[in-house]
Amino acid sequence: MQTAEQTAFVVSSGRTADRVKELERIIGLKQDWLFRFAYLRVGKREDAEDIVQDVLLRLYCSKERLTHIDDVERYLVRALRNACIDYIRRRPPVVMTALEGAAQITEDGDADKEIHDEYERINKLLQMIPSEQAEIVRLHCTDGLTFRQIAEVLDMPEATVKSRYRYAIDKIRKAYEDSK
Repeated sequence: MQTAEQTAFVVSSGRTADRVKELERIIGLKQDWLFRFAYLRVGKREDAEDIVQDVLLRLYCSKERLTHIDDVERYLVRALRNACIDYIRRRPPVVMTALEGAAQITEDGDADKEIHDEYERINKLLQMIPSEQAEIVRLHCTDGLTFRQIAEVLDMPEATVKSRYRYAIDKIRKAYEDSK
């Protein structure tokens, strides 16, 4: 037997059921991308998995809110980005020697080593530029978002996104040329 709240949910909005199906579809198609998105920001497999799971669970459990979301995929990217930022702000700084880091990666396996190496290379480059520019480069180059999508996720004009991207690439290129 359904409770009054469950009945109201089913009756009040076939649109909500459509949103839940859309969320399930996006998860099925994008779960690896979502994990990679989180991993390239936090740098640790378990934490990235936890962050993705928490964001998906919060979104799924708030079915009523899904009716107010125009683009579930864009909302999901923004929620995941914000969760990663919150995680980074809350975590205490961890000092790990290169030997400890290598031992951790070896325990995790080859697939983790590959993504961790990518994480290290990307972060080394992005540390040379301001964080606002770094996030735009990360969203465009590693996450594959268009400038329009980045503008929507970051809630800023597309022209600002493009100019910050251009400045970032110029700074990275100059730093690379100076290092030769």
